[in-house]
Amino acid sequence: MKLFYYFLFLTLSLSAQNYHYAVDNKATQEVEFYLEEKARTSAGVYNGDVLLRTLWSNVEKDKGIHTIEWDGLDDEGIPVSSGNYTIKVLSNNVKYEWEGAKIGNTSKNLTGVNRYHGLSGFFKFIVHGEKIYWSNGYNEQRTAAYTSELSDPQVTTAVLEKGAIVKYIATGEDKVFWSGHDVKANKSFVFVTDQSNNEEYIFDKAIPYEVTYSRTYESTLDLIEGTNSYITGLAYYNGYLFIARQLLNSIQVLNLSEGGELVHSIESVNAPRELTTDDKGNLWLISDESTVAKYVIQENGQLEKTNLSLSSLDEPLTLGFNKKDNILGVCDGGAYQQIRFFNADNGAEDTPFGELGGYANGPKVSNNKFYFSDSKSKDFNADIYTPQYNHASLAFENDGSFWVLDTGNNRMMKYDSNRNFQEKIQYTPDWLMMSIDKNNSSKLFVDFLEYEIDYSQEDVGESWSLKNNWGFSIQDEYNNSFGRIREPVTLSNGKTYFLLTEGNNFVVAELTESGIRITDKVLDGFNWVWLEDGALVYVNPAELHGNVIWEKYELNGFDNNNDPIFLGGSLLAKRTNILANEPLFRYGSSLSVAILDDYKLLTFDARPEENNMGAGYHLGLLNTNDNTWIFKTSKATGKDYTGDYPLDGRFDTGNDVHNAGSKAMAFGNNIVWGYYGEFWKGGFQTNQYAHYWENGLLLNVFGTNWTKNVNGLSVSRLGGEVFIPFEGMAGNAINPYTVFNPLNSDIAYLYHPDESWHGGIHRWRISDLDSVKVDILSITVE
Repeated sequence: MKLFYYFLFLTLSLSAQNYHYAVDNKATQEVEFYLEEKARTSAGVYNGDVLLRTLWSNVEKDKGIHTIEWDGLDDEGIPVSSGNYTIKVLSNNVKYEWEGAKIGNTSKNLTGVNRYHGLSGFFKFIVHGEKIYWSNGYNEQRTAAYTSELSDPQVTTAVLEKGAIVKYIATGEDKVFWSGHDVKANKSFVFVTDQSNNEEYIFDKAIPYEVTYSRTYESTLDLIEGTNSYITGLAYYNGYLFIARQLLNSIQVLNLSEGGELVHSIESVNAPRELTTDDKGNLWLISDESTVAKYVIQENGQLEKTNLSLSSLDEPLTLGFNKKDNILGVCDGGAYQQIRFFNADNGAEDTPFGELGGYANGPKVSNNKFYFSDSKSKDFNADIYTPQYNHASLAFENDGSFWVLDTGNNRMMKYDSNRNFQEKIQYTPDWLMMSIDKNNSSKLFVDFLEYEIDYSQEDVGESWSLKNNWGFSIQDEYNNSFGRIREPVTLSNGKTYFLLTEGNNFVVAELTESGIRITDKVLDGFNWVWLEDGALVYVNPAELHGNVIWEKYELNGFDNNNDPIFLGGSLLAKRTNILANEPLFRYGSSLSVAILDDYKLLTFDARPEENNMGAGYHLGLLNTNDNTWIFKTSKATGKDYTGDYPLDGRFDTGNDVHNAGSKAMAFGNNIVWGYYGEFWKGGFQTNQYAHYWENGLLLNVFGTNWTKNVNGLSVSRLGGEVFIPFEGMAGNAINPYTVFNPLNSDIAYLYHPDESWHGGIHRWRISDLDSVKVDILSITVE
């Protein structure tokens, strides 16, 4: 039987993007539909609301009449029963615009090599002449050494290519000295660059050294091997370079006038670390736990201790010298969290700068409040991931203005000589835990940082402000990088709560004016989602032939401590005797739960093919009334797939991917799932997203991956131009979030973190949502 919906007959050739199949047989049915304008389309066959067969996905079609053929089979290739069915044709012209990774990043450039970004945060910087030189510790496939012009500080330039871990910096005349550490070989050294061209400078006594899995430095000084050999301080004065190694209790002195020859190895100072020199021939250093002492540099480079030491410091972290006013500045953590200033001749202290106690006073961020350290573990080590709370940095310009590293907020802050704030340089390192308040989309959290988003601002770069830092009071047992502020939600009492990792469980915590308040409500395990109505949902991971149960714990008010009260768990949904092709949450992935229309439960399988699962569907909508599938879609490509990233909604389980999907998210009638594709195609990553309508049909696939480097720059894992940032790319975007624009329901946004490609929180603008149309056609199978 053939049903004609319009006059003109045009046969549809199913494209290569269609991951479902067509079979020519006598049962083939045909219907027609009309498009009022050119649009992207998808189509499926339904029995009521249940999707039986996806006919095609994400195919662009011109205005006019088009014909649909259906062979009477469902998605499994099984003939359907005789009866009446419907075909739904989804059409749309939704737009997807990458607005950049501007949240938490002040860089002038939207993308490219001159943008502030990195796996680790700012570690050290030094001002010399008209330039800033800075380091960020470990940076994986990129260099960790950079320079910026004081005249244009929001643009930065890499110094050399991928190499060692770089932390400490000193400058002298026309050269820059950088500490290097090869963690794989337990070797540390100093390399030198020329300020005029950022290329290596070779001293007579220097030797070449090839860093494990990285570049060869043609000129390294003071190369030492040993577990405790890493450098903890650098300083230069009058042809001598001073190199501190804390755990070796040594300061190496190199005579650069003699080609970098080692002339002294001073072992009389206990645990030397941060160093700086003044303009009168003195070296200042931090040693022991909290001692800052002054030494005279003798003509032969030896050090002679003076009687001047600063004993009132609590936790000195770094030093800087203001030659204009003959002042030594010290970033003092502990109970102070201030920059303290001392006369370099007699040690008399001037008025400190910064709010006394810093974030011990509360989470609110301001320009005169510093986060230099906290009570978390402070073991100083050479781990590849630089801790964010055991260092600081301070540098003065010639006019007495100064830059200071607000460590906990990863901001380099500039103040004039009168201590007035002037500007900041900021980026977001590998803080992968991102979340948004489910009832207040203006609250965006990155680890323990809270950004406020102003949706009235068109430019996302102007829309954000760093409002709170909630991390100061957190102790080690709650400091899990993947379990900080998770599932934040403002509840009916006006207070904001979230889930915080405690060992192998979550604990309910509250954000208060004074900081984080941890309640005594512990949730077993990590497989929990907090819904916007206040209910908690728990899901156990799926295993082949096992059962998956969704339990819902309704919010039932608050006790006298404002702790939320929950009713006992009730059955929300259940799948029994799990089949291999079902799209269900498994171990090793993020849990995706959302409820549409009060009874449709969103499910997502983010894992590749493993443990006899993952070769089937990856996105599903479950009817909670009868535990049957409303739709199953996003079918796996297969482990042997080696093609381009699929644009038809398939879930890529091939291309050597290790960790595949991120999360599935629902907003209104829309569903978006992410795919970060770690080690995809044996190389880097992807940043891809599939946008579905609530009926299980695909609207579009947007995003990018490392093979789509639009800058035309080479991408190589070894040497040369590596991990070049390009438009839309991100790494390990494992916690995306979607929200509507609260001022315009035709616009939504996708936010996601970034391991290090762009150094900020990305935002994608999803607009023209009102262009989505669904045409419903009748068809009969006899």
